[in-house]
Amino acid sequence: MPKTRPERTRPALEGKTVVAVKKDILISIKQPHMNNIVSRAKNHEFRKYLIARTVERMWLYVSNPDQTLRYIAVISQGKVPGEIENEEGIGNADFNKAARGGLGVASHAYEILHLYKLRLPLKINVLTERYGISPPQRYAYAPKQLLDDIPLEEQEMLF
Repeated sequence: MPKTRPERTRPALEGKTVVAVKKDILISIKQPHMNNIVSRAKNHEFRKYLIARTVERMWLYVSNPDQTLRYIAVISQGKVPGEIENEEGIGNADFNKAARGGLGVASHAYEILHLYKLRLPLKINVLTERYGISPPQRYAYAPKQLLDDIPLEEQEMLF
């Protein structure tokens, strides 16, 4: 006879509806790519995966040697190869080539619509101690406390 696991029950929420819309993620990005985004030479961030449609912002953690959360990008929905209209940005034409039989590394592109610079960038030790955040390998949803502590409208809008 196969073993069965006991069913887990969750306490009732007593008529309360809990809706968690996850609009913010943290991603790691290398310094040269971040420099290209800031200068607007790169206008899409390319990833090997589709991010949930609810996500509106990427919080950009600049990896080695910086190891600091520095920027917030307001992004488009994910695009697939062939959907980037303006191929002038770094990587755009190569990404679209995948739709024409080219070999692309990324499967999705996210247009950077707006970029904000944190007025007080956060080093990794602060992220870990205050928010329980370690450098994201793929991406991680931003904790509510981080969103509360760093309101977007109080950051410096670069574009």
